[in-house]
Amino acid sequence: MVPMLSVSALRWLWGCIPFFLLVGCEPLYHAYTFTEPLQTELPVQLAGDEVWITSVPEGAEVYVQPYDPEQVPSHAIAHDASRGKTPLRFSLPAGNYWIELALDAEVFANYFSPPYDNAQFEQDGAVSEALFFRPFTPGDKRRVLRYYALAKQEQQAQTLIALFHPRGEPLERAMALYPQQEYYQFVPSELLDLLRRVQVPPIAQETFLTLLRRGGKAFWSLRDEYKVALELQPQAVRGRIVALYTGVPQPDPFIPDR
Repeated sequence: MVPMLSVSALRWLWGCIPFFLLVGCEPLYHAYTFTEPLQTELPVQLAGDEVWITSVPEGAEVYVQPYDPEQVPSHAIAHDASRGKTPLRFSLPAGNYWIELALDAEVFANYFSPPYDNAQFEQDGAVSEALFFRPFTPGDKRRVLRYYALAKQEQQAQTLIALFHPRGEPLERAMALYPQQEYYQFVPSELLDLLRRVQVPPIAQETFLTLLRRGGKAFWSLRDEYKVALELQPQAVRGRIVALYTGVPQPDPFIPDR
């Protein structure tokens, strides 16, 4: 069992990163990322230079291209970028990459209306996204895109779960996008403790755990004031918190009082 207050937990990445919405006088938010060592078991066991990429929903096309911070690439001009569909496992040498995922817009027919121009997704760690993608070839289906930046380490297996959670939709409704089978395992008490520390309310905790068992990643928000995304990794959980800054110093919400 991993102790509740491990050394690694005290080293959580607490760099407070304020960012502005560059439209008029918009609210200021603080974003936090952290990695908590926990007992987890993913559907695959990786080694060496392997990368495993999956998505919620599954079946997304995956494209891998070199990372350029000045430009978000398009697979339409890099025909050798395709790697297959999620879930997907392949070898990748060390380096920085753009991971582009594309899903047919029809997957979200229960959330958005054709022609899907109003499709918007919660930010769960994606660096950039095109909310909808007009096909280059007339008659092709529209797709939604999401981009992630991946810093591949030397001889270190890595995983990525891309979550297409329609913006503003509750956990219960988003369950339709997840696999029905439970592919991920963890110690429930450890995850419940983490959910309490990241302030997911009791009424949402059981649904959150169910989604983690099915898809390995889940998102919860309280209006525009507080958002949390948790992603299971091998023997760890990676989290991202976005909180509205009110000008009042906020207590550390993740380390319990001692």
